Amino acid sequence: MIRRLILHIGRHKTGTSAVQRYLAAHRASYAAAGIVVPDFGGYDDPEAEPADRAAHHRIALDCGSGPAAPPETRADWHARLAEAAEGGHTLVLSSEAFQNCSDFGALRALCRDHYVEVVCYLREYLDYALSAYAQEVKKVGLYSGFFEFERGFNPQLARFVTRWEEFANRCHWRLYDRTRLAEGDVVQDFLTTADLPDFGGDRFQSENPRLGGSLLGFKLMANGAGLHSLPLARALDPLAASRPAFRAPWRIGPERQADLRARRDYNATLEALVGEVGLTDLSAGALPFESPGFAADLGQILGALDSLPRVRAHPIFAAFQEQASCPTGA
Repeated sequence: MIRRLILHIGRHKTGTSAVQRYLAAHRASYAAAGIVVPDFGGYDDPEAEPADRAAHHRIALDCGSGPAAPPETRADWHARLAEAAEGGHTLVLSSEAFQNCSDFGALRALCRDHYVEVVCYLREYLDYALSAYAQEVKKVGLYSGFFEFERGFNPQLARFVTRWEEFANRCHWRLYDRTRLAEGDVVQDFLTTADLPDFGGDRFQSENPRLGGSLLGFKLMANGAGLHSLPLARALDPLAASRPAFRAPWRIGPERQADLRARRDYNATLEALVGEVGLTDLSAGALPFESPGFAADLGQILGALDSLPRVRAHPIFAAFQEQASCPTGA
């Protein structure tokens, strides 16, 4: 019987996709070493992101993080995990959905008989808030500004930590800061933290880049026009990867940064867990509709969306393209 269970719970926007893809890519090698990375529990939809197919989101949702699943569903997951784990000594489950657990009784039943080690990566408060905001704009269709979003954003880190410390046998709290990660790489850091073998190969980095600057502004406009879709979000990834300006965080002045951080106890809790936390100076960021760059950037963005004619043809963007194509003074 497996006695050790590694539970990788996120948090969001801390390289979880890279870790999940790596574990799935080396599943056979891990199995040969007695480490079981289940090949079930992810999303079966062929349109799902590769990391969402590799991760164990369905297990997490059914066993404490989603709507209450029938007891027989939870029992089935436990039975499938027990069967998959025969002959191994370590079981690894990875899903950001675990972090939203509201029923630790159900999760405890899933993990019974195991020594549970939780691995969780945490970001500095404003860095986390900005990444969460950009992700909501990109993947969910949010079209409010950052400061409106931040007013309702309260991760309650102290409560989060307490609940997981009470649940797990051991918690590994890691700061998601590339200067503090093993070899500057979250996959390597996870393997080192969890004491898992490194089989080399692709680290699957930058698969879900943050939207910033004009690219964020474009997505806000598209969301407001009712054009949000996952295909559109995916189509923006290559653009985000191509230019640092398209990944820049929302620009915030020094005094506003200090005020936003002071209103939460998040960073104080974080420093108690991981030591001194560096604060990113966001005054060098970008705003989503800055002139004159936004107009030129919008043309580049629309030009890269040939596969989405509905977006390009929407009146809000068609008018821009028509204006841009007319000679000055025409």
